Amino acid sequence: HMLNPSLKRMLLELTLEEWKSAQRARDINAETIRRAEAVSMLSDSQMSAEIGDYEALVIVQQQDFVEGMVMLYEKLQMTTLLMEKYAQDGSYKARRQMLAMCKSAPEKLADVLGHFVDMATDKFQLDEDEQSINSESEIGELLDDIKEALSMARSQGVLPPVRVARILAGDGVGQFSEERNVKKKAAGNSLPLSVALDYIGAAMDESSREIDRLKNDVEEYNHMCNSMEAEINELLSYQVTDESLNPNEINIDEMYSKLIETPQDISHERKSESSSEEFWREMAHSVDRFETISRFFARDILE
Repeated sequence: HMLNPSLKRMLLELTLEEWKSAQRARDINAETIRRAEAVSMLSDSQMSAEIGDYEALVIVQQQDFVEGMVMLYEKLQMTTLLMEKYAQDGSYKARRQMLAMCKSAPEKLADVLGHFVDMATDKFQLDEDEQSINSESEIGELLDDIKEALSMARSQGVLPPVRVARILAGDGVGQFSEERNVKKKAAGNSLPLSVALDYIGAAMDESSREIDRLKNDVEEYNHMCNSMEAEINELLSYQVTDESLNPNEINIDEMYSKLIETPQDISHERKSESSSEEFWREMAHSVDRFETISRFFARDILE
Protein backbone atom coordinates (compact mmCIF):
# COMPACT_ATOMS: atom_id res chain seq x y z
CA HIS A 1 0.00 0.00 0.00
CA MET A 2 1.13 3.56 -0.70
CA LEU A 3 1.67 5.64 2.44
CA ASN A 4 0.81 9.30 2.52
CA PRO A 5 3.48 11.83 3.66
CA SER A 6 2.08 11.94 7.19
CA LEU A 7 2.32 8.15 7.62
CA LYS A 8 5.82 8.10 6.11
CA ARG A 9 6.91 10.74 8.59
CA MET A 10 5.44 8.70 11.42
CA LEU A 11 7.19 5.55 10.11
CA LEU A 12 10.56 7.33 10.14
CA GLU A 13 9.97 8.57 13.70
CA LEU A 14 8.96 5.09 14.96
CA THR A 15 11.91 3.45 13.19
CA LEU A 16 14.37 5.84 14.82
CA GLU A 17 12.70 5.43 18.22
CA GLU A 18 13.10 1.64 17.96
CA TRP A 19 16.71 2.14 16.84
CA LYS A 20 17.34 4.32 19.88
CA SER A 21 15.70 1.78 22.21
CA ALA A 22 17.75 -1.07 20.73
CA GLN A 23 20.91 1.02 21.18
CA ARG A 24 20.11 1.60 24.86
CA ALA A 25 19.30 -2.09 25.36
CA ARG A 26 22.50 -3.02 23.50
CA ASP A 27 20.49 -5.18 21.11
CA ILE A 28 23.00 -5.17 18.26
CA ASN A 29 20.79 -7.13 15.87
CA ALA A 30 17.73 -4.87 16.25
CA GLU A 31 19.90 -1.77 16.21
CA THR A 32 21.52 -2.82 12.89
CA ILE A 33 18.17 -3.60 11.28
CA ARG A 34 16.50 -0.34 12.32
CA ARG A 35 19.57 1.64 11.32
CA ALA A 36 19.50 0.12 7.82
CA GLU A 37 15.76 0.86 7.53
CA ALA A 38 16.24 4.49 8.59
CA VAL A 39 19.13 5.01 6.14
CA SER A 40 17.04 3.46 3.36
CA MET A 41 14.14 5.82 4.07
CA LEU A 42 16.39 8.87 4.19
CA SER A 43 18.02 7.82 0.90
CA ASP A 44 14.67 7.43 -0.87
CA SER A 45 14.24 10.45 -3.14
CA GLN A 46 10.45 10.08 -3.28
CA MET A 47 10.13 9.95 0.49
CA SER A 48 12.55 12.88 0.78
CA ALA A 49 10.36 14.93 -1.56
CA GLU A 50 7.19 14.08 0.36
CA ILE A 51 8.51 14.60 3.89
CA GLY A 52 10.99 17.33 3.12
CA ASP A 53 14.71 17.29 3.95
CA TYR A 54 14.46 19.92 6.66
CA GLU A 55 11.63 18.10 8.46
CA ALA A 56 13.54 14.83 8.17
CA LEU A 57 16.58 16.62 9.67
CA VAL A 58 14.53 17.66 12.70
CA ILE A 59 13.42 14.04 13.22
CA VAL A 60 16.94 12.57 13.06
CA GLN A 61 18.29 15.34 15.33
CA GLN A 62 15.64 14.53 17.96
CA GLN A 63 16.86 10.92 18.06
CA ASP A 64 20.55 11.89 17.67
CA PHE A 65 20.90 9.69 14.58
CA VAL A 66 24.34 10.96 13.52
CA GLU A 67 24.51 9.00 10.28
CA GLY A 68 21.20 10.50 9.17
CA MET A 69 22.32 13.99 10.15
CA VAL A 70 25.51 13.65 8.12
CA MET A 71 23.53 12.48 5.10
CA LEU A 72 21.16 15.45 5.31
CA TYR A 73 23.92 17.97 6.05
CA GLU A 74 25.68 16.82 2.88
CA LYS A 75 22.47 16.99 0.88
CA LEU A 76 21.55 20.45 2.20
CA GLN A 77 25.13 21.77 1.87
CA MET A 78 25.34 22.67 5.57
CA THR A 79 29.12 22.60 5.57
CA THR A 80 29.67 24.10 9.02
CA LEU A 81 27.40 21.60 10.78
CA LEU A 82 28.80 18.79 8.64
CA MET A 83 32.31 19.80 9.65
CA GLU A 84 31.36 19.65 13.32
CA LYS A 85 29.98 16.12 12.92
CA TYR A 86 33.09 14.94 11.12
CA ALA A 87 35.22 16.48 13.87
CA GLN A 88 33.16 14.75 16.57
CA ASP A 89 33.63 11.46 14.73
CA GLY A 90 37.38 11.99 14.40
CA SER A 91 37.92 8.77 12.48
CA TYR A 92 40.33 8.45 9.56
CA LYS A 93 37.40 8.41 7.11
CA ALA A 94 35.89 11.53 8.70
CA ARG A 95 39.23 13.38 8.51
CA ARG A 96 39.59 12.47 4.84
CA GLN A 97 36.12 13.90 4.25
CA MET A 98 37.16 17.10 6.01
CA LEU A 99 40.24 17.45 3.81
CA ALA A 100 38.13 16.78 0.73
CA MET A 101 35.79 19.63 1.75
CA CYS A 102 38.77 22.02 1.81
CA LYS A 103 39.53 21.33 -1.85
CA SER A 104 36.13 22.66 -2.92
CA ALA A 105 35.82 25.22 -0.08
CA PRO A 106 39.31 26.56 0.79
CA GLU A 107 37.84 28.98 3.32
CA LYS A 108 37.13 25.96 5.56
CA LEU A 109 40.81 25.08 5.86
CA ALA A 110 41.35 27.08 9.05
CA ASP A 111 38.50 25.24 10.77
CA VAL A 112 39.74 21.85 9.56
CA LEU A 113 43.29 22.53 10.72
CA GLY A 114 41.98 23.75 14.07
CA HIS A 115 39.91 20.58 14.52
CA PHE A 116 42.92 18.41 13.65
CA VAL A 117 45.10 20.21 16.18
CA ASP A 118 42.39 19.81 18.85
CA MET A 119 42.13 16.10 18.07
CA ALA A 120 45.90 15.65 18.32
CA THR A 121 46.28 17.57 21.59
CA ASP A 122 43.36 15.63 23.09
CA LYS A 123 45.03 12.34 22.18
CA PHE A 124 48.36 13.48 23.66
CA GLN A 125 46.55 14.59 26.81
CA LEU A 126 44.74 11.27 27.27
CA ASP A 127 47.83 9.10 27.12
CA GLU A 128 50.89 11.20 26.50
CA ASP A 129 53.42 8.67 27.80
CA GLU A 130 52.17 5.68 25.80
CA GLN A 131 51.56 7.39 22.45
CA SER A 132 53.65 5.95 19.64
CA ILE A 133 54.20 8.55 16.94
CA ASN A 134 54.64 6.78 13.63
CA SER A 135 52.77 6.75 10.34
CA GLU A 136 50.93 3.51 11.21
CA SER A 137 49.62 4.54 14.65
CA GLU A 138 46.39 6.48 15.10
CA ILE A 139 48.19 9.59 16.33
CA GLY A 140 50.73 9.18 13.51
CA GLU A 141 47.94 9.13 10.91
CA LEU A 142 46.42 12.24 12.51
CA LEU A 143 49.76 14.08 12.37
CA ASP A 144 50.10 13.06 8.71
CA ASP A 145 46.67 14.60 8.08
CA ILE A 146 47.86 17.81 9.77
CA LYS A 147 50.90 17.83 7.46
CA GLU A 148 48.61 17.41 4.47
CA ALA A 149 46.40 20.27 5.67
CA LEU A 150 49.50 22.47 6.04
CA SER A 151 50.64 21.54 2.54
CA MET A 152 47.17 22.46 1.26
CA ALA A 153 47.35 25.79 3.11
CA ARG A 154 50.67 26.58 1.46
CA SER A 155 49.48 25.66 -2.05
CA GLN A 156 46.10 27.43 -1.78
CA GLY A 157 47.51 30.55 -0.13
CA VAL A 158 44.24 31.30 1.68
CA LEU A 159 45.76 31.45 5.18
CA PRO A 160 48.53 33.84 6.21
CA PRO A 161 51.43 32.08 7.97
CA VAL A 162 50.74 34.01 11.18
CA ARG A 163 47.20 32.60 11.31
CA VAL A 164 48.51 29.07 10.73
CA ALA A 165 51.09 29.51 13.49
CA ARG A 166 48.37 30.61 15.92
CA ILE A 167 46.24 27.57 15.04
CA LEU A 168 49.19 25.22 15.54
CA ALA A 169 49.88 26.92 18.87
CA GLY A 170 46.42 25.84 20.03
CA ASP A 171 44.20 28.81 19.26
CA GLY A 172 41.74 26.30 17.86
CA VAL A 173 38.82 26.68 15.48
CA GLY A 174 37.45 30.03 14.37
CA GLN A 175 38.83 33.54 14.45
CA PHE A 176 37.74 34.37 18.02
CA SER A 177 38.72 31.22 19.89
CA GLU A 178 41.19 32.48 22.50
CA GLU A 179 38.87 32.11 25.48
CA ARG A 180 37.73 28.64 24.46
CA ASN A 181 41.29 27.31 24.47
CA VAL A 182 42.68 28.80 27.69
CA LYS A 183 42.48 25.50 29.53
CA LYS A 184 44.25 23.62 26.75
CA LYS A 185 47.06 26.17 26.70
CA ALA A 186 47.38 26.02 30.48
CA ALA A 187 47.85 22.26 30.24
CA GLY A 188 50.92 22.81 28.06
CA ASN A 189 49.76 20.66 25.17
CA SER A 190 51.50 21.17 21.86
CA LEU A 191 52.30 19.39 18.63
CA PRO A 192 55.72 18.02 17.71
CA LEU A 193 57.79 20.57 15.82
CA SER A 194 58.44 18.05 13.04
CA VAL A 195 54.79 18.30 11.98
CA ALA A 196 55.18 21.94 10.96
CA LEU A 197 58.82 22.00 9.83
CA ASP A 198 58.03 21.68 6.12
CA TYR A 199 55.40 24.42 6.27
CA ILE A 200 57.53 26.77 8.39
CA GLY A 201 60.59 26.27 6.18
CA ALA A 202 58.63 26.92 2.99
CA ALA A 203 56.92 29.99 4.51
CA MET A 204 60.26 31.45 5.61
CA ASP A 205 61.83 30.81 2.20
CA GLU A 206 58.89 32.48 0.50
CA SER A 207 59.09 35.47 2.85
CA SER A 208 62.83 35.77 2.18
CA ARG A 209 62.26 35.75 -1.58
CA GLU A 210 59.54 38.38 -1.23
CA ILE A 211 61.87 40.60 0.82
CA ASP A 212 64.58 40.26 -1.83
CA ARG A 213 62.10 41.10 -4.57
CA LEU A 214 60.88 44.20 -2.74
CA LYS A 215 64.46 45.27 -2.07
CA ASN A 216 65.32 44.98 -5.77
CA ASP A 217 62.16 46.94 -6.68
CA VAL A 218 63.14 49.73 -4.28
CA GLU A 219 66.69 49.87 -5.68
CA GLU A 220 65.37 49.96 -9.25
CA TYR A 221 62.90 52.71 -8.35
CA ASN A 222 65.68 54.72 -6.67
CA HIS A 223 67.85 54.34 -9.79
CA MET A 224 64.96 55.54 -11.99
CA CYS A 225 64.41 58.57 -9.74
CA ASN A 226 68.09 59.48 -9.87
CA SER A 227 68.10 59.18 -13.68
CA MET A 228 65.02 61.37 -13.98
CA GLU A 229 66.55 63.97 -11.65
CA ALA A 230 69.76 64.08 -13.73
CA GLU A 231 67.76 64.45 -16.95
CA ILE A 232 65.70 67.31 -15.48
CA ASN A 233 68.85 69.12 -14.32
CA GLU A 234 70.39 68.67 -17.78
CA LEU A 235 67.31 70.15 -19.46
CA LEU A 236 67.30 73.12 -17.06
CA SER A 237 70.99 73.86 -17.67
CA TYR A 238 70.44 73.62 -21.45
CA GLN A 239 67.62 76.17 -21.23
CA VAL A 240 69.80 78.65 -19.32
CA THR A 241 72.67 78.18 -21.80
CA ASP A 242 70.34 78.60 -24.77
CA GLU A 243 69.03 81.88 -23.42
CA SER A 244 72.53 83.21 -22.75
CA LEU A 245 73.65 82.46 -26.32
CA ASN A 246 71.13 84.90 -27.87
CA PRO A 247 71.47 88.21 -26.03
CA ASN A 248 71.37 90.34 -29.22
CA GLU A 249 68.38 88.71 -30.78
CA ILE A 250 66.21 91.27 -32.68
CA ASN A 251 63.09 92.22 -30.77
CA ILE A 252 60.38 92.75 -33.39
CA ASP A 253 57.95 94.33 -30.96
CA GLU A 254 60.58 96.85 -29.79
CA MET A 255 61.46 97.75 -33.38
CA TYR A 256 57.78 98.15 -34.22
CA SER A 257 57.32 100.55 -31.27
CA LYS A 258 60.31 102.62 -32.37
CA LEU A 259 58.96 102.73 -35.91
CA ILE A 260 55.65 104.20 -34.70
CA GLU A 261 57.42 106.77 -32.53
CA THR A 262 59.74 107.91 -35.41
CA PRO A 263 58.49 111.25 -36.92
CA GLN A 264 57.55 111.02 -40.54
CA ASP A 265 59.78 112.75 -43.06
CA ILE A 266 58.22 115.51 -45.15
CA SER A 267 59.89 114.15 -48.23
CA HIS A 268 57.36 112.31 -50.35
CA GLU A 269 60.16 110.74 -52.41
CA ARG A 270 61.46 108.51 -49.56
CA LYS A 271 58.38 107.99 -47.43
CA SER A 272 55.34 108.49 -49.44
CA GLU A 273 51.89 107.68 -48.23
CA SER A 274 51.61 104.79 -50.68
CA SER A 275 54.88 103.28 -49.46
CA SER A 276 53.65 103.48 -45.87
CA GLU A 277 50.41 101.73 -46.76
CA GLU A 278 52.37 99.07 -48.64
CA PHE A 279 54.66 98.55 -45.67
CA TRP A 280 51.82 98.07 -43.16
CA ARG A 281 49.89 95.82 -45.53
CA GLU A 282 52.88 93.54 -45.97
CA MET A 283 53.60 93.61 -42.27
CA ALA A 284 50.01 92.49 -41.59
CA HIS A 285 50.36 89.50 -43.91
CA SER A 286 54.01 88.73 -43.35
CA VAL A 287 55.10 85.45 -41.82
CA ASP A 288 58.61 86.76 -41.10
CA ARG A 289 58.41 90.39 -39.89
CA PHE A 290 62.18 90.70 -39.73
CA GLU A 291 62.51 89.84 -43.42
CA THR A 292 59.83 92.44 -44.36
CA ILE A 293 61.49 95.22 -42.35
CA SER A 294 64.91 94.33 -43.82
CA ARG A 295 63.50 94.49 -47.33
CA PHE A 296 61.98 97.96 -46.76
CA PHE A 297 65.24 99.17 -45.19
CA ALA A 298 67.08 97.93 -48.27
CA ARG A 299 64.71 99.96 -50.46
CA ASP A 300 65.52 102.99 -48.29
CA ILE A 301 61.87 103.42 -47.41
CA LEU A 302 62.54 103.05 -43.68
CA GLU A 303 65.33 104.55 -41.68
